[in-house]
Amino acid sequence: MRLLTTLIGSAARRSQWLAQRLWVVAVLEIAWVANHHWRRLDPDERRRLRELARKSKGRPSKLTAGERREAGELLERLDYAEFGGHVAGTLLPFRPIGRVVEHALRH
Repeated sequence: MRLLTTLIGSAARRSQWLAQRLWVVAVLEIAWVANHHWRRLDPDERRRLRELARKSKGRPSKLTAGERREAGELLERLDYAEFGGHVAGTLLPFRPIGRVVEHALRH
């Protein structure tokens, strides 16, 4: 019985150690994919998208219609939908985040 208790305790400690490090792996994977998508734009386009993001402060209503159209075209070149899908696929196995996403999709 003592051997079984020791094995279970050892596996639990290893599992906890691994779970703590998986977050780092997930963050690194997301950063790598984000960089890959960001590099799809040439330097002038990246600069312009940063300018538009700064000007809008996250609110499209702060941009003119032409600027919104331009930002939309740049975001399409980034393929933000594919990026979002990859991020979701990476984070959904982590139960707390998965529950938040499932709750949002239900409502």
